[in-house]
Amino acid sequence: MQDELLTIGRFARLCRLSIKQLRHYDEMGLLAPIRVDAGSGYRYYAPEQARDALTIALLREMDLPLAVIAQALGAEPERMAQILRAERDRLAERISRDQ
Repeated sequence: MQDELLTIGRFARLCRLSIKQLRHYDEMGLLAPIRVDAGSGYRYYAPEQARDALTIALLREMDLPLAVIAQALGAEPERMAQILRAERDRLAERISRDQ
């Protein structure tokens, strides 16, 4: 299993996130590493976690708050779609107001 895990640095490069972002997401409970070395505290991620990491990155680029992203990631597909539609509508309204 150790051979299949990615170091935080490698995972960060793969997902185009910073190490600082990954640590923050871990602290928030948004994207926890699969394993943390007890001695060094070094974080390891599974390749399968890349999907969630990329989803988080994409939604952050669209200015979704981390709390909303956490809700969406933890939801069933139908509920996730509702959350994202509500955020889309909120952002559209903000853009309209700003124009």
